[in-house]
Amino acid sequence: MQPVLLVPGLHNSGPQHWQTLWHRDYPHWQRVTGQRWERAELDSWSERVASWLRANTEPVHIVAHSFGTLASIAAAARHPERVASLFLVAPADPAHFAIADRQLPLPPDVPGLVVASRNDPWMSLERADYWRRQWRLPLFDAGDAGHLNAESGHGAWPQGRALLAELWQQSANWPAIQASA
Repeated sequence: MQPVLLVPGLHNSGPQHWQTLWHRDYPHWQRVTGQRWERAELDSWSERVASWLRANTEPVHIVAHSFGTLASIAAAARHPERVASLFLVAPADPAHFAIADRQLPLPPDVPGLVVASRNDPWMSLERADYWRRQWRLPLFDAGDAGHLNAESGHGAWPQGRALLAELWQQSANWPAIQASA
């Protein structure tokens, strides 16, 4: 089974965040740790993700949230052979962090999905659509779902699990996941 890497956003996706709850359900999944979670720095965060990619011998399925999506994109661009898929949820707008569009590289050509909300305070749906076109990935419009985190009522987020399972079916060696779990 190919490895799965959870890449949290600012504040490390707290105890009721879907990433944390999924990690409890799938403890064999990996999770980026050792990060300065209170300070969004693209270079250091992407290097941390890149180190996890380099540590795996097989391509990794990346499941990222918020600023973690930007770090994942940057790391994946440096190590395209190490990425199996990209599941990018509620990406943060690079402009919020003074990251110029040209500073964010293109991800590898792998199965992927951008999941965005119409009322996300960290990135408008219009900007999410712009970025998904830059990244050459499909967009799932989650409706008025806020930032798709615990604070917006997305605890275990079964719809996200179903979207992830659907994405992985596009890969030859996708990991098993139960959408209803």
